[in-house]
Amino acid sequence: MSAATAQSAVERLLTFEVAGSLFALPIAGVLEVVEGSDSACVPTVPGDVARVMNYRGDALPVVRRERILDVDGDSSGAQEHVLVVTDRSSAIPRLGIGVDRVLGLVDAAPAKGHGPSVVAERRPIDGRVASILDPTRVVARAREVIEGSLGRSE
Repeated sequence: MSAATAQSAVERLLTFEVAGSLFALPIAGVLEVVEGSDSACVPTVPGDVARVMNYRGDALPVVRRERILDVDGDSSGAQEHVLVVTDRSSAIPRLGIGVDRVLGLVDAAPAKGHGPSVVAERRPIDGRVASILDPTRVVARAREVIEGSLGRSE
């Protein structure tokens, strides 16, 4: 295996915790990690679905993590950080997800998951099982959650 092939078989993952569970996102799908900040309600979207925060002068939807990830718990309290997530096709911020703690970066093989789940694969990282997320599916799931709540509120 050549050095170029070995390089392409590894990607950087940003690891983080939500409600005691370990997650990871390819760093290419994370534009920035920002401090958890105040958010505001969106008049047409229920508060238990999403809120918005000021992100560089623009309104960034912060979708409740329970609506996207398979975690229990209440996200009404402020999270330590918000991941600004995009899909792989764009450098435009798509949404924010509140996380309890950012752990750091790891090098790993790309996830091989297929299908509609936001979790592309589960694998051990640093002695724990991590849910590797697909940023494109995370953005799509957030869109479904928000659009579904709009239909519910009409």
